[in-house]
Amino acid sequence: MDNLKKISDFIIREAQKNGADESDVLIVNSTKASVKVRLGNIEELKQANPKSLGIRIFKNKKKALTYTSDFREESLKKLIRQTVEMAQITGEDKLCGLPESKYLGKATSPLTLFDPKIETIPTSEKIRLATEMEKIGMKQSPLITNSDGASWSDSRSKIALANSLGFYGEQEYSNCALVLSLVAEKDGVKQTDYWYTNHLFFDKLDSIESVAKTAAERTLRKLGARKPKTQTVPVVFDPNAGQDFLSILESTVVGTAIYRRNSFLIDKLNQEIAVKDFTLIDDGLLPDGLGSRLFDDEGLPSRKNVVIENGVLKKYLCDCYSAKKLGVEPTGSASRGVGSAPAPSTSNFYLQNGSIPPEEIIASVKEGLYLTSVHWVGVNYITGDYSRGAEGIWIENGKLTYPVQEFTVAGNMLDMMKNITMIGNDLKFRDSVNAPTFKIKELVISGS
Repeated sequence: MDNLKKISDFIIREAQKNGADESDVLIVNSTKASVKVRLGNIEELKQANPKSLGIRIFKNKKKALTYTSDFREESLKKLIRQTVEMAQITGEDKLCGLPESKYLGKATSPLTLFDPKIETIPTSEKIRLATEMEKIGMKQSPLITNSDGASWSDSRSKIALANSLGFYGEQEYSNCALVLSLVAEKDGVKQTDYWYTNHLFFDKLDSIESVAKTAAERTLRKLGARKPKTQTVPVVFDPNAGQDFLSILESTVVGTAIYRRNSFLIDKLNQEIAVKDFTLIDDGLLPDGLGSRLFDDEGLPSRKNVVIENGVLKKYLCDCYSAKKLGVEPTGSASRGVGSAPAPSTSNFYLQNGSIPPEEIIASVKEGLYLTSVHWVGVNYITGDYSRGAEGIWIENGKLTYPVQEFTVAGNMLDMMKNITMIGNDLKFRDSVNAPTFKIKELVISGS
């Protein structure tokens, strides 16, 4: 069987025949390709066409989940029988089951998430793009002495979701990306950095010239880095550092983190937790959004959820199970793989654009840090305590002066959100989590 609707119908029927109270199936059929070039030589060339499906069975408020890549009819029949048997011996959970029928459906927004052009691009062209991008990057300065590689990747996926309540939906997605990582050296000290472009549509990727020049600029600006003194100063988060900041909130606004008591946002609903200019949105219907979709992985319509509005925490993002646990409405935020149960997740998660040019934000700092990168995990998700290894550029008299490395930046997430004093107007949707530049009044820099 190769028709996704036909396979789905067959599985739902067989589950009912074998005594399931409820069932659903998620099918994913993908094509993935990647190319990596380093110093003009092909280091990696991959292509894969994975297909798989996951079956969930509910019986007497018990559940089981199995998955397979074998779509043969007899194999599926056997797997369904086994899954029903498993469901009868697992622990009872009175909240488990499919969504209520009233929640099921698909968004009516005219989303286009698939680019047929990507599958027509020959491998030779992918190699050429990566090779040329690396050449352009290497030519930007004699201080750029090496490359960590240039890569192309693309994927095309078709997913189908069906359940025994009558829901059926198909969605097609595509994605392509170019990444370049360069190495620069000065006075015997090497630095490396990268840049990338990522989009659903090939024609909307940034040019290889733009990616190469940005990768070179980001690498070169790290040369001559110093270790800053320990002090408390204003910190300007660039969009990359801001993205990491939002990723912490992404993990703490979901229903599972709340009912498991693993979030500093517990019991904060409808409270002011940030400055009034802080509005945090998760929009599953964003045009061209990398996380956009017509329905979530339980069959609920995608929507735009305002998570924090003018500084007030308005909602937690919930799948149906976490919504039941918390006594709230689901938000169309379920995500799952074929081998996992649904759990709440974000789609296109972003801090709403401000009105201030990033140059003006930097100019407002007499002495402080322009934070460009953070690394290693140093976040306590229960208390909100934040401590990250960091890199950036020192600001003196409103101007970027010299690079800094080998230090940590520390604070508390709740305090940080209440001490954001400026939000930039440079929001760009480069990933599924995005932020404009913003400034926090002060944080502790621990260096020399």
